[in-house]
Amino acid sequence: MDDEEEEISCPKCSLTLQTPYILCKQCPGLVKICTQCFSKGAEFGIHENDHAYTIVRDDFPIFENSWSAEEEVLLLKVMADCGYGNWQDVAQRMRVRSKNEVEKHYNKVYINQPHVELPQFPEADLQRFPCPVVYKLCDDPPRYPDSSQIFQLMGGYMAGRGDFNVEHDNFMELELRAIDFNESPSQEKDYLEERLKFEVLDVYQNCISDRCWRKRIIRKYGLINIRKHRLDHGMYPTKFKELLDLLRPFTRLCNPEGFDKYTQALNLQFELKRSIHKLIECRENGITKQRSIKIFKVLKSRRNEMKSRRHLLDDILIHMKDETSCQTWLQKQAVLETMSKGAANLPLPSAPRRSAPPMDIVGLPGYERLSKKERELCAGVRLVPEAYLEFREILVGECKRNGFLRLQQARTLIKIDVNKTRKLYDFLVSQGLITKEPG
Repeated sequence: MDDEEEEISCPKCSLTLQTPYILCKQCPGLVKICTQCFSKGAEFGIHENDHAYTIVRDDFPIFENSWSAEEEVLLLKVMADCGYGNWQDVAQRMRVRSKNEVEKHYNKVYINQPHVELPQFPEADLQRFPCPVVYKLCDDPPRYPDSSQIFQLMGGYMAGRGDFNVEHDNFMELELRAIDFNESPSQEKDYLEERLKFEVLDVYQNCISDRCWRKRIIRKYGLINIRKHRLDHGMYPTKFKELLDLLRPFTRLCNPEGFDKYTQALNLQFELKRSIHKLIECRENGITKQRSIKIFKVLKSRRNEMKSRRHLLDDILIHMKDETSCQTWLQKQAVLETMSKGAANLPLPSAPRRSAPPMDIVGLPGYERLSKKERELCAGVRLVPEAYLEFREILVGECKRNGFLRLQQARTLIKIDVNKTRKLYDFLVSQGLITKEPG
């Protein structure tokens, strides 16, 4: 490798290229890119990230298995500077080879048995993405009957004529049949009528332009057969289709080929993200080998299936701090053991009803007007702040009119669950907002 080639830098990041690097095979000239910019899909000038490329590397042997191509190039460069016979200086410049190794290898390869040409390596024909299917125009296109389903799905497109059976504004020509510019000499020339005729012709010209524009869009984006167009998008996963539907209005901003490349790149990114999330999940669970992922998936599905099954022991573990639940479970076990010994059938005690979790009332209307204790009450009894404020105003107003308030009166005034009414009544009494009946 000469000095000029060593000083070649990446056109995107301007860093000096070091092997391995990427060589574009489609751009004119030697466009070389570093692996970091290539992995990010960098584009510049006329270079695009979907061009064919080859990987330039020098870590493979050429003449001997113990000598790489990089060492061969360095050896020839050092020999040109130090000259033949100065093996000690050459070994010091090589750093990784001894004096005897350098002398033996150089004499063997370049003096005693010189090679006229470098060995030829077969170029690997690797294709990561499938080649696109090239469609060619047929000399005899198919002609479907007018009554066939395919003809209806194609919007009345006649392949033999390359035109549609029904045009846009199909009856526009009927507006022109009564127009006549060759008037008889006896008729007086009306300026307004003539102007109106020209305006009708302008409208017809705009209609013709609109027809051509619509046909060009249909032909350009392949919208003749809508069903086939939808089937082409059926290869994408369901979640990606939702994103694709949101991007469809932006199709007009680029050509069809560019939009297809963009959607394929997004789909690839979507698949890579999903694979990365799966690998992160495996790593979080202690999986470090690729062969262990299959076993992990089987065990995970088995564990999820076991979690879906409920047992009495699961109920008691959930209510471990609830003494009533523990007592009920123990009673069930005692009854089942008695029945297994031949005793009469005894009714099994029912499990206590599980209390509902507190409701999240943060941010609801009226939340800022509540005190800390009132917020705890509303979350515990699952009551929205606005309803609580309304009920509090009703109960406090009734207590002021009568001087006291009974629980039965509170249940009559607010039509909610009796348990919630009792908790609300006791809370207002404890806060001194209402007074119980004396005696």
